[in-house]
Amino acid sequence: MSEPLKVALVALNQPGYQSLGLGYVRSYAEAHDRLRGKVALQTHDLSVDADPWWLAYRILRARPDVVAFSVACWSAASVYETCALLRASRPEVTIVLGGPEVGPIAEDVLHRNPSVDMVVRGEGEETFAELLRVLVSGKRPWMCPGVTARDGDTIVSAPDRPLIENLDEIPSPYLSGTLAPSPTNAFIETFRGCPHRCAYCYEAKGSTRIRSFSRDRVQAEVDHVAEATGHHTFSFVDSVFNLTPDRLSWLADVLEPHARRGLRLHTIEVDIERIDAAQAAELKRAGVASVETGPQSIGERALETCNRAFDPKRFSQGVAELKKQGVSVECDLIIGLPGDDPYDVIAGLRWLLNMDPGSIQASTLRVLPGTHFAATSQEVGLAYKSEPDHSVIQTETMGFADIRRMEVMAAALQSRYRARLH
Repeated sequence: MSEPLKVALVALNQPGYQSLGLGYVRSYAEAHDRLRGKVALQTHDLSVDADPWWLAYRILRARPDVVAFSVACWSAASVYETCALLRASRPEVTIVLGGPEVGPIAEDVLHRNPSVDMVVRGEGEETFAELLRVLVSGKRPWMCPGVTARDGDTIVSAPDRPLIENLDEIPSPYLSGTLAPSPTNAFIETFRGCPHRCAYCYEAKGSTRIRSFSRDRVQAEVDHVAEATGHHTFSFVDSVFNLTPDRLSWLADVLEPHARRGLRLHTIEVDIERIDAAQAAELKRAGVASVETGPQSIGERALETCNRAFDPKRFSQGVAELKKQGVSVECDLIIGLPGDDPYDVIAGLRWLLNMDPGSIQASTLRVLPGTHFAATSQEVGLAYKSEPDHSVIQTETMGFADIRRMEVMAAALQSRYRARLH
């Protein structure tokens, strides 16, 4: 019997974090009947701060046949440099990329990075498992749905793969033992998709349709993670935690027993304008310590361009109800949205400071691949870096110097606000 194909799954995370996405990909592949005994997978959760030369050394030390990277905007530059080092050190290794940074622009990524062999587009679990089966059998990877690959000097994209309808077909990385819950930074996903279509965001991936894991699956994952030794906090990656009142009440029922013994949820994302006194009480019952929300901007032109609704009265009422329950609210603003000018940014910061939510975070717009802004940048007057991290350079209403001044001012205000609270 031939040796199994050795596969290194690699994510460059923020320090102290691990990749839930790689956990899904690995658990799905390991449960695939036609791969059993034919592939040997290892996960490498490494720090994005690490030097690419050291990263290449860590990966090559395992002598993999295939190296597969999960790529986000903050890790892309390091991934590309590491790929070039891998190719120079071991020309025979197969290098695969996947993730939100590369999937929407797969052909462009391969044109720009000759060291990369192929890109997995869209949801990775089913596509990557089939790609491994193709590689094991020696067939042509560019015929695998959801894959863009090289055919000699030509780059070929197979048709898109449909989304996985029944998410429970993906084995739980926690319950299968593929992923051990991090004591400080464990994450759970209860659904995929997003009900909103914000022009700067790729969360919905072109679809507002919500696909949910079963309630039994979610409860089992919550209990497993919450009861892991040393766990006092974890979070959810759901785009909207309070998706419906019924779902929020059910999650509170699941989480309340763990909250009573001191477990806390941090920085879950909520639709603040849906939160009334009842929803705030449910979040408290669930053990929520802090939430993250918009408004991203209060400027009418920017909100229209972003395809975002904003009701300042309902927003402030939601913040007030959460504060009554002792839940801290992080309010986010984005600097450099098309339609905003410096006065809109200043007005947004002033409005948030007067509301006193608990935390204010201002960040610069990144025009991410696959988003509406990336597709319409010329129409809306956006100039941005074509290479990661895709930060905005200037807009029709905010010049380069304006955006840089707003960044400095916002950072100073955030620092002073944080210092006052602590």
